[in-house]
Amino acid sequence: MNRVSIALVVLLLALLAIGLGWWLWREPKERPRPPQPPPTPVGPLQTPEGDAEAISRLRRELDTLRQGGKTKVAYRAGSTEELAGYRRWLDGYLRFAARATTPEVTTPEVTAPPGFRLLELPGVDLLAEQQAERRGAGVLVLRSGEAQPWVIEVPHSFFDEGTLEIGINAFVWRRARALLVNTVHRYRALASAPNDDASDSDDDDSSVSDVAHAEASFYLTAHAACVDNLGDVGIVQLHGFSDASAGQADLVLSPAGSRADPVPIARALERALGLRVAVYPTQIHKLGGTQNRQAHYSISVSRPFLHVEMSKSLRKQLTQDPERLRRFLDALLGSTG
Repeated sequence: MNRVSIALVVLLLALLAIGLGWWLWREPKERPRPPQPPPTPVGPLQTPEGDAEAISRLRRELDTLRQGGKTKVAYRAGSTEELAGYRRWLDGYLRFAARATTPEVTTPEVTAPPGFRLLELPGVDLLAEQQAERRGAGVLVLRSGEAQPWVIEVPHSFFDEGTLEIGINAFVWRRARALLVNTVHRYRALASAPNDDASDSDDDDSSVSDVAHAEASFYLTAHAACVDNLGDVGIVQLHGFSDASAGQADLVLSPAGSRADPVPIARALERALGLRVAVYPTQIHKLGGTQNRQAHYSISVSRPFLHVEMSKSLRKQLTQDPERLRRFLDALLGSTG
């Protein structure tokens, strides 16, 4: 190789070295980022325009189905055969409803069990008693297809004032799977009854028409069917107590012996609304729902059950302030259900 060739090679290597040095020492430019998905909202969900109408429509229907339940309708527990037939029908209906997740799949045309009728509202079905055969069997409101994994229960809609309104809002606002409502007063079977919210009656099982404590009822059968057929679903049962029964708390949360964990929910409610929340049995030793029959069934199959006791003052606040009620439900049920 002659001197000219050697010089050209050296020059080429020098130029490569200069270029590499410039590349390594230059100020790097920020690489463009790929489009990012919008952040997941962390606040309360916006209310769809149809929610207010859905709540109003469901309230009117339930009021009609509960008429006379305080003083006129005689309570009668179902026979073994009636309860078994009711359960068989619910098993089939609930299994299908939970799978109907597309618009093309609709609930099959079926006849309600004897003594009952199936009423249709936009997006939901109501299993209710035939008008001529009313005996306090309760109403099951069921959402087919897409739904959040909650079952809302209101077993004392006459006695615990405000719990029905809160339950209806919870069902519609949180898109819950089911809503269970009683249709006769809890003390309807007694000759005389305590005044509403008169005392701490959480574990009072003196009346057979109290579906939260009756050993057998259509209400308990509906609860068991929901627990057994709806997969990983959370049960939230709403109750009320007089302010004097637990003056240190606005709200009492209890797993009632089940595997539910109320502590995170208690903290969420405290942060969202500044409520005084007591957790049973670590912070309070009453209003725990330990004699509740729906809780007992949930425990027997190792499923969670949340017993929610609200003071009379809190229930009044929630039913009179829609925004406060929505923040309450978001904290109770979680912003994503």
